[in-house]
Amino acid sequence: MKILLIEDDSSTRELLVFHLTAARYTVEQAADGIIAQELAALWSYDLILLDINIPRLDGISLCRYLRGQGVSTPILMLTAQAQDEDVITGLDAGADDYVTKPFEVSQVLARIRALLRRGARATTIPPLVWGQLCLDPALAQVTYSGQVVPLTPKEYSLLELFLRHPQRVFSRSAILDHLWTIDDSPTEGAVTNLVKDLRNRLKRSGVAENVIQTVYGLGYRLRDLPPSLAADNDFHGPSTTARAKTEPRTNAASKGKALEAIAARFQASIQQRLAVVEAAVRSLQAGNLPAQQRAIAQDEAHRLAGGLGTFGYDEGSIYARQIELLLGDCPLQTTEVDQLSRHLLDLKQTLALAPKPLLTEPPPARHLGVVLSMEPELLHQLQDDAASHGWHLDQATDLGELLQTLAQGRAEAVVLTLDQSAPLAEKLAPLREVKHRFPQLPMLVLTCHDSLEERVQVARLQGDRYMVSPATPNQIFDTLDRLLPETQAPEAQVMVVDNDPITRSAITDLLTPWGLQVAGLGDPSQFWEVLRQTQPDLLLLALEMPTFSGIDLCQVVRQDSRFGNLPILMVAAHPDTVTVRQVFEMGADDLIGKPIVGPELVTRVLSRIERSRLRQQIEQMRHHQALYWVQQETTDPLTQVANGLQFDAFLQQQWERHCQDQAPISLILCSPDSLRTYYQIYGQQAGDAALRRVARTLHRTVNPNIDLVARCGDDEFAIVLPNTNLDGALRVVSRLQQAVTDLKIPQPTPDAGDYITLSLGIGGTTPTGTLSSDLLLKTADQALKDAKLRGGNTFCLYPMC
Repeated sequence: MKILLIEDDSSTRELLVFHLTAARYTVEQAADGIIAQELAALWSYDLILLDINIPRLDGISLCRYLRGQGVSTPILMLTAQAQDEDVITGLDAGADDYVTKPFEVSQVLARIRALLRRGARATTIPPLVWGQLCLDPALAQVTYSGQVVPLTPKEYSLLELFLRHPQRVFSRSAILDHLWTIDDSPTEGAVTNLVKDLRNRLKRSGVAENVIQTVYGLGYRLRDLPPSLAADNDFHGPSTTARAKTEPRTNAASKGKALEAIAARFQASIQQRLAVVEAAVRSLQAGNLPAQQRAIAQDEAHRLAGGLGTFGYDEGSIYARQIELLLGDCPLQTTEVDQLSRHLLDLKQTLALAPKPLLTEPPPARHLGVVLSMEPELLHQLQDDAASHGWHLDQATDLGELLQTLAQGRAEAVVLTLDQSAPLAEKLAPLREVKHRFPQLPMLVLTCHDSLEERVQVARLQGDRYMVSPATPNQIFDTLDRLLPETQAPEAQVMVVDNDPITRSAITDLLTPWGLQVAGLGDPSQFWEVLRQTQPDLLLLALEMPTFSGIDLCQVVRQDSRFGNLPILMVAAHPDTVTVRQVFEMGADDLIGKPIVGPELVTRVLSRIERSRLRQQIEQMRHHQALYWVQQETTDPLTQVANGLQFDAFLQQQWERHCQDQAPISLILCSPDSLRTYYQIYGQQAGDAALRRVARTLHRTVNPNIDLVARCGDDEFAIVLPNTNLDGALRVVSRLQQAVTDLKIPQPTPDAGDYITLSLGIGGTTPTGTLSSDLLLKTADQALKDAKLRGGNTFCLYPMC
């Protein structure tokens, strides 16, 4: 698959090329609209990835031009312009999809796959099969008889080209156009060598037949499937086991280094762009900013807004976007120039912190599913979220295609949406047919009409789950995960310590067939070193051994905090009553006599391991439950931020610590304006949803590792800022006000403005023995009341003396 990438920002373009190439796409690059226009006219592409703000010819105009010329190639717009009117303009211009910067690379790749599935060029439903040779585009892997065939990216692309067009003869020049970019400029000899390499690679992987046929004088084509293989052509994909053993397509270490190099080059460009913006701000403050300098600075801020979030600076992207918007206003008032300066300072402080690590591709799908008769919108949401849940979902257009997919073993579960316009017997026909042919296959039935009769009929037909819409993707994937058979417990490891090699060998032979790994040790003096390396699930100790006896080793284990609960079985020859009592007093769990009886040994070992694992699970459940109840005691159930009790304890604790350290502390009390009226007009549910959005925004805007956000009233929040003076609190307040306004929660009354705003009261001091935290709270509370009296959407700051 060949993609035309049009992006003027070199760092973003380099990052996208890296990930697209790793996903086996051939990428042609263009940095401006005119070059892209010429490339689109000269070459054929499977998809166009288009930025809007590009030099010489903008993306909207280019998109309209291409559609006007009859180009039907799918176009995915990738831009920092995130307003609703921008999205509408882009889609109306002819784009098929729209992704805003900053973006997650995994989401962009998912949308590209979705567009290629829907595009006119992607008419073949994956996977692509030739006998027992299978190419799965979703996983970007090739298998033969279920075993992975390692191919280079170019070999993979060449095989995919032939499999997608099985009857077409490709000349060498046509293969060059599909697999290489203009910058590569290889000769036709490169095609000959590539075909030779692919044939050799397939032959070494066990493919005896020559897959690629040479058509002399014309080029190459996919060879017709021999009759001996046509009968076995029901193999359409690798088994789950083979897929799980897939080797990485690229070396993880080299891939990580390449991403680090791309990020480092982006980091190097940040300071230069910041310098351009900072120079424009200084000119504004001096009252002399030429129009050309303003345009250049706005363009650099736009590039920063798009690139910072992609490279791990989400908060920095927000500040850069605000700077871009302010630079677009002309002329600027004094307050707006001050606001621009604050945003620039916040941006520089954010960039001084370490960015989030670059996201790599999502892990390969663990499970395969197929859906039938699902609404396109829900199907699109499921396919976008599938990778994060470990699933890959295909769509069957009708019952026949669904049955064919299941017969080929390409699905572990089925999601069936009932057609409510059809009679009951007709809409349940797919369920009846699938369960008749595949009775063990899990099936989830979705319906928008909750009917007892329908539930009964689905149960009679052995439907596994019945779910009423609307259902979220998380609910559907959670249900599918519960429908799958439980994975087998990991193999347990047994450590046998006995100086008799015959006994060790006999125990190993008895336990290995039961899925147990056995590690033997004949020298007790090496016991502790081997124990730490092996970390077994159970110990089998001989009672009598030279140097250290089994009882000695048992006591050593029981004294250790790490291995103290390890199950221990003692093995003794003809034990008497005294020996039995001594063994159990020293901490052993069981005693087995010699000669060893095989069934008795296996039963006791398996029973002890199962009992130990069950105890560990119970302890984990108790631990998680204890953590849950602790969290419930300190968390507000509606907003999921800290509650009043946690706020009081945290404020007092920080006050005492800052009093000792003589460090400043600030407190912000805030409340959304007109929220009570919002509750009265829109209802309790909508009001709660708005309050939760505000709480989440407050939590994300501060530093949750240091600061505390708590709900202290019906619509009032408190924010404790340790080690923060009043100047720092003011900067936080500015961010909070902007973040809440950006939520665009509509005002319930038109005379109060467009969106709900925030009123804030600020108090702060350096604690001393003569002051108290209660006084700080009262000061901030009075400041909030005064801010409300001023009409809201403002703040009051009252320092404490």
